[in-house]
Amino acid sequence: MKSSELRLLLSLSGGRRLFVASIVAACIWSLVVVVNGLLIAEVVARITGRTSGVPTYLAYLAALWILRALFQPGFEKWCMVKALEMKRELRSQVTVRVATYSEVSSAQLSTILTKGLNSLDVYLGRFIPQVISASIVPLVVIGFIFFKDALSGVIALVTLPLIPLFGALIGRYSADSVARKWQSLGTLSRYFEDSLRGFATLKIFGRNATQSVRIAEMGEKYTVETMQVLRISFLSAFALELIATLSVAVIAVSVGLRLVGASIDFKSALVILILAPDVYSPVRNAASLFHASQDGTQALNEISQFAVAPSAAGNSAMRFERKETSGVSWQDWIFEREGGQKVFFAAGSISRGGMLFISGESGIGKTTFSQHLLGTRFGANVMIKSADGDQLLQAEVAREWQKDVGWIPQNPQLAYGTVRDQFQLLVADISDFEIETSLLQAGLRIDELPQGLDTAIGRGGEQGHSASGGQIRRIAVARALLRKPALIIADEPTADLDSESARKIMEALRVAQAQGAMVICITHDAGVALAQDQVLCVERARQ
Repeated sequence: MKSSELRLLLSLSGGRRLFVASIVAACIWSLVVVVNGLLIAEVVARITGRTSGVPTYLAYLAALWILRALFQPGFEKWCMVKALEMKRELRSQVTVRVATYSEVSSAQLSTILTKGLNSLDVYLGRFIPQVISASIVPLVVIGFIFFKDALSGVIALVTLPLIPLFGALIGRYSADSVARKWQSLGTLSRYFEDSLRGFATLKIFGRNATQSVRIAEMGEKYTVETMQVLRISFLSAFALELIATLSVAVIAVSVGLRLVGASIDFKSALVILILAPDVYSPVRNAASLFHASQDGTQALNEISQFAVAPSAAGNSAMRFERKETSGVSWQDWIFEREGGQKVFFAAGSISRGGMLFISGESGIGKTTFSQHLLGTRFGANVMIKSADGDQLLQAEVAREWQKDVGWIPQNPQLAYGTVRDQFQLLVADISDFEIETSLLQAGLRIDELPQGLDTAIGRGGEQGHSASGGQIRRIAVARALLRKPALIIADEPTADLDSESARKIMEALRVAQAQGAMVICITHDAGVALAQDQVLCVERARQ
């Protein structure tokens, strides 16, 4: 588990209770295991030795077994309830934050909110408590075995790491398989979404049958990769079971030989043999659940990119005042892309009323850098300037900072509904006059829309069926300017637009700049920059 994922889980209201309760339950279970071994050994020793008191110890043993029968399933049920609460909280956080990511399609969001969150049941409800149990129970049991017989304790201590070692080796291979499976599922979801959006066009040109075949092929690929993960899980379960069995056998042989040689008493040998499986079973169970939880691990990795700790968001208001923002700065930053290629971003800053153009070739990482300015990624040491001094932009203040940032993605993902709905999602009681004024500031007149504010967005199977691409882009600009943010980040605001639409959008951004906003435009062509504008050229880092 990555540190960011651990912080996310601990930030959830049910997460802290789950971890604390799992630690307490593991300690209780350790005592139950040891007492169970002692009672069984005592009963057997008294029966073989024909001594009195057997019914009393049998009563104690029966009471302990009743306690075990109630405690274990009860705790597992409680953990699953907490897992559901944590899933509900994570779902809420993802849906709140996903609007700040332009690259997140509805298909990817659907996958995260459905299959992704559902896969957390095993991870949160079973795997995490079992890992905590595997960290405590074996050590307690080994300590007690040491007390009874040092040699058996040494054997248990030496053989115990073999299970997590082999589990980690197998897990590295299975993790790659699970990642490929999730990638296939994401590709299938996005491809299916694109096919639905363009179904009318495909039907017109008679290409719908070809798309069906292609979707079936991608579905079959996902099935094959899922079965590969299952095969690895079964093989690893067999390997871990074999290692645990052999380890117990080594202890049994050692104890048996010394029992024959009378170097260990019968009761101590019996206790050690009874407790030996309990040294390995928690670790073995955790290792076997590791594969079942791989989907949850991958899903949590995806979710951690969207969710923000509510406690951090709640405390951030006390540490960050929106109206005091006077500028933003960042230090030299080297970004490593997939494949090992490094990109250099020079240090810079922007103040109120300034405009900065970030230019560079397509795909070099400009959008990634903008996400650091937006506060959805961290690592570029972005500083927020105010009258009270500079403050580092980090997760604790990100959500409050985003309230003062207008984000215009390259491909705006507007909600299904009308033009009016797009603004009411931000301000529920906004009036039509305010919407029209905001649209006019973005260079879009109401009479340009086919049905005014009732113009449909995302209907007819194609996003923007009733509004053109340029109109959707200007609606996105109007939404970003609605709250008069201190910083506006526009990702390729004029890409793929006609000259008139591009001119109107740039005019709207210039007006916002004149009103005191900081405007950052990401583009591969900085030709629209004026002499007084700043230009940050992104280039590959020298090796």
